[in-house]
Amino acid sequence: MPEPSLPPTLTQMALTVFISDSLRYALAAGAVWLVVQVLLRRRLAGRRILDAAPAPGQIRREITYSLSTVAIFATNGLLLWLLISNDTVEVYPDVERRGWTWWWISLVLIIVAHDAWFYWTHRALHDRRWFRAVHGRHHASLHPTPWAAYAFHPVEALVQAIFLPLFLLVMPVHAGVLGVFLLHMILRNVIGHCAHELFPWRWTPRGWMRWITPVSHHHFHHARNRGNYGLYFTWWDRLCGTEDPEYLRYGDERFGAIVRREATT
Repeated sequence: MPEPSLPPTLTQMALTVFISDSLRYALAAGAVWLVVQVLLRRRLAGRRILDAAPAPGQIRREITYSLSTVAIFATNGLLLWLLISNDTVEVYPDVERRGWTWWWISLVLIIVAHDAWFYWTHRALHDRRWFRAVHGRHHASLHPTPWAAYAFHPVEALVQAIFLPLFLLVMPVHAGVLGVFLLHMILRNVIGHCAHELFPWRWTPRGWMRWITPVSHHHFHHARNRGNYGLYFTWWDRLCGTEDPEYLRYGDERFGAIVRREATT
C-alpha cells in the first residue's frame, strides 16, 4: 500500500505560494503586453489612450515594485493557508457543502466588496501626505503598462493584501471562488494598465455596461490624478462625485468616432 502523503511544511507552502503569485503576475502582465504591444500593435494603434509612450526606465521600475508586491501578497497567502489549516477561516473544497447558489453569491460578494475596499483605501491614499509618502510610487507611471499592475509601495501592497483575510474571516467561500476572484483581480488590473481602450465604447461607459470601468477610466486617473478611484465598477465614483468627466469627453471624441465609422462600414 502506498504511504499517505505528508502535509506540506511551512517552507514548502511558502515557496509554492510565492511561485504561484509570481506566475500569476508574470503570465497575466506578459500576456496582455504581448497581445497589445506586439501581436495587435498596429490594429490597436487607434485605441491607444492619449498617444503617450512609457518613460525611459519605467517598465524596469514597474516590474521591480511589482515583485516587491508579489512577495507581500505571497506572505499574505501563507497567512491565509495557516488560517485555513487552523479552521479560522473557511475555504471549503466541496461545492455540495453550501451549494451552487452560495458559490455564485459569494463570488459576486467578494468582487463587489473588493471594489469597495479598493475605492475607499485608494481615495484615502490620495491624501496629500499618504500620496507623497506611499501612493506616489504607483503614479510615477503617468502612462502605465501592464507591468504596473502591482507597482505599489510596500505599505500600499500591505493595505491591498489584507482585504482577503478580512473578507474570509466573515464569509466562507469555495476554493474555486477564491481562484476565480484572484484570476479576475489580476486580469482586470493588468488590462486597466495597458494604455489601450480595449472595451467597446458603445457599451462602456455609455451603454448597458456603463457600471464597468473601461481602461480609459484608470488611465486618466494616472495621467491627470483627478478622481476615478474605482477598480472594477464606476458606481462609487459616480455616487461620490469623484468621476473625472474629462475621460468621458475624450472617449466620446476619440473612441466614439471609431464606433461611428464602424457603423457606417
